[in-house]
Amino acid sequence: MKYVYILVLAITFMSCKNTSEKEVVLEIKPEIKSEINTIVPDTIDDGSMLLGLVSREAFKNELFIEWYKENFNTHILDSTTIEALAPKLNNITIKVFMGSWCSDSQREIPALYKILDAAKFDFTRLSMVAVSHDKDTPDQLEKGLDIEYVPTIIIYKEGKEIGRFVEYAQESLEKDLLAIINEVGYKNSYAD
Repeated sequence: MKYVYILVLAITFMSCKNTSEKEVVLEIKPEIKSEINTIVPDTIDDGSMLLGLVSREAFKNELFIEWYKENFNTHILDSTTIEALAPKLNNITIKVFMGSWCSDSQREIPALYKILDAAKFDFTRLSMVAVSHDKDTPDQLEKGLDIEYVPTIIIYKEGKEIGRFVEYAQESLEKDLLAIINEVGYKNSYAD
């Protein structure tokens, strides 16, 4: 009987151990994301932030909608520049790195969406990545792209980077994007 009791105790102990290991795996798994619109704790600003690939839907979340709507609505479109920009966007791909915690990103990303809406841009050619305060993501989506400041809007033509907008405009977001696409020697705020 003593051996049966020890055997039952051992099985129970091993079962508990396996359960706790499964729980640990479940706790670790959310850290590894390839999902879209992931919200994680922001340990620096004591709130929440987006991290990884995001879509426009992410900004409809109650955590981000206020600044998104305000900056979208207050951005005054430069319709003359957008008219010149729109036909040139047909062979352009855009990759954006932003921080939902960053005031520059909060200002420029809604404006970018408003500009691209007005230009009738094909949003399947836009990739938006939210980074941490260290300008990184769990999936290393920033790797090899030299992301130091956000927002960074990288413009590609035929798969080749032709320029990037970094943090704030030289003239206006519309004019800076047009200058990059026209390849007229545009230099962002941090270019050498």
